[in-house]
Amino acid sequence: MSLTGQLIEITDSNRHEIEAIPQLQDMLNGQYSRQRYINFLIQLYPIVSHFCPLMAAAASRCADRYHELRAYLYTHVMEEKDHERMVLDDLESMYVDTSFVSEQTPCPPVQAMLSFNYHAINTVDPHCVLGMIYVLEIVSSVYGGRVAQAISRNVNLPLSQGFSFLESHAVLDDEHLGELRKVMQSVQDGDLEDRVMNSVSVNFYLFRQVLGYTETH
Repeated sequence: MSLTGQLIEITDSNRHEIEAIPQLQDMLNGQYSRQRYINFLIQLYPIVSHFCPLMAAAASRCADRYHELRAYLYTHVMEEKDHERMVLDDLESMYVDTSFVSEQTPCPPVQAMLSFNYHAINTVDPHCVLGMIYVLEIVSSVYGGRVAQAISRNVNLPLSQGFSFLESHAVLDDEHLGELRKVMQSVQDGDLEDRVMNSVSVNFYLFRQVLGYTETH
C-alpha cells in the first residue's frame, strides 16, 4: 500500500477512536465548562511550546540529501513560531495568571509525547517529525474550529476572547496539510516510510491519551 493509502487508513481509524473520547464529545457538544477549557489550554501549552524546537531539531539532523524536508521545516518553523504566546493570550483573556504555566511540569501523556518525538528525531530519523506534524495538523484542522465555536457558545464568550489559538489553526491548517502531504509523498524509501508511519501511529495514540487525561485528573 502506498504511503498516501496508509495515511488515509490510519487517519480514518484514529478519528473514530478520537471521537469516542468523552472529553472531545463534551467539547463538541457544548458541555465543556470554562474551567475545563482553561485546564485543557494549560495542558496543551507544552506541546505548542515544543513544536518549533522539535522541528528545528529535526532540521538540524537532515543530511543534504534530505533538502526537501529541511526546507519544509525551515518554512514551517517560521509559520508556527510564537504560537505558544497565543495560548497564553487566550488564558489571559479568561483572566488566568499565566506566570506559572511555562514552569509547570507537563502531565504524563504530554511528557510521553514530547519524549517520544525528541527520541525519534535524534536517534531514529529526522523524518519521524512528520508523524507529529501530521497528527497535530489533522486534529487541529478537523476539530479546532468546531471545538472553539461549541465551547465559546457554552461559556457565553466571543471567539475573540480566549479561542484565538484553536480558531486560527482551523483556518490555517488546511493549507499546511497540503504542504505536509507533498513532503510526505516525497518519501520513497520503504524503511523510511515505515519509520514515518510508526511515528504517525504513536503520535495519534499519545495525543488520544492527552485528550482523555483530564477526564479523570
